[in-house]
Amino acid sequence: MIRYMKFEMPPSLSRNPIIGPFAIALLVLNLFAVGETYAEARLDQPAMPLFVSGEGGYNTFRIPAIVRTTNDTLLAFAEGRVAGSADHGDVDLVLRRSIDNGATWSDLHVIRDNGKNQAGNPCPLVDRHSGRVYLFFCKSSHSERQVLNGTGSRDVHMMTSDDDGQTWMQPINISEMAKKPNWRWYATGPCSAIQIQTGKYAGRLVLPVNHSIHYSDGRRWEYRCHSLVSDDQGKTWQIGESSAPGGSETQIAEVGPDLLIQDIRMQTHRKGYRAVRFSNDGGLHWSELTHDPSRPCPKCQGTIIAVPGERSRLNRLISANPKGPGRSHLTVYESRDGGEQWRALATITKSPAAYSDLVSISNNQIGCLFETGQESPYERIDFQRFDIE
Repeated sequence: MIRYMKFEMPPSLSRNPIIGPFAIALLVLNLFAVGETYAEARLDQPAMPLFVSGEGGYNTFRIPAIVRTTNDTLLAFAEGRVAGSADHGDVDLVLRRSIDNGATWSDLHVIRDNGKNQAGNPCPLVDRHSGRVYLFFCKSSHSERQVLNGTGSRDVHMMTSDDDGQTWMQPINISEMAKKPNWRWYATGPCSAIQIQTGKYAGRLVLPVNHSIHYSDGRRWEYRCHSLVSDDQGKTWQIGESSAPGGSETQIAEVGPDLLIQDIRMQTHRKGYRAVRFSNDGGLHWSELTHDPSRPCPKCQGTIIAVPGERSRLNRLISANPKGPGRSHLTVYESRDGGEQWRALATITKSPAAYSDLVSISNNQIGCLFETGQESPYERIDFQRFDIE
């Protein structure tokens, strides 16, 4: 049984009795009034298409995820959907590698083929101590609706590479450690996971995950998000505390010593923007979920990473999500106070755009792997490098 742990964090703007609801409303209005007037971050190169739907024997590429290894190799993952654009069916995990910070990329490699069934929701992680690359993903032969109805299931798998993604060990099924009996739907990420670098939990692996919880009456169920943590390089896993109802796809970042942030897509209970919660015990217990009106977002996945801050114990947080209308206007935001306040840095594209993942290339250079297109956000997955200064 998980025991209750008192949570302490810096006071939130939304809970500050001095500011009050009226001032918060003025702040939100001001943020929207600013619109596109912020200075654009410098784009170091044109966006590079990495996965183009219709090529390589795949109808559609979706669900981007990217990490940088300890040898500075960029690994860009995606789902290669063979017969159509649906989330289920014949779906492979595919990879392209770059050894020059994203200037050039390898050919496409299929790293997991589950036959006519799905291997999806890639969630990579790099162990900064050993250099090992982990890839977490889900396998299923059923649609999301079948899984939610109890007529199908999804398993959670982990595989590793010790040569910067060139070869991979056979997957290990970790479902028994990762799922609870009354959970049905389950998805890793989709995006990258983290290893905690500082504080008392340094070295811990932390995964962003989401699930559906089903109640004993057989009718009620809810989407929620949670975390998975491991202190023994993935041999065993603990399940972190679930969010309030509605949380779905997430990513986790290290704010600073003994403080994590989970950035959340709201599948239900939506208010039109991102949600967040915080953990000060390495991802096992979390604060209450709160909505963040400074980052508008449609019902869509988003991404967040931490970049070491200058002369500060807190890391610099960089996030990205489509601002809208709809899935379009992929916007990058920055927070220098631990996720309390955000400012827009750049619009990566004003075209249709959906899922994305960020990666730190250097202290100031960021890479973004994102879904985009002219008529639909699912025409291709591009890589864009930019300078946050």
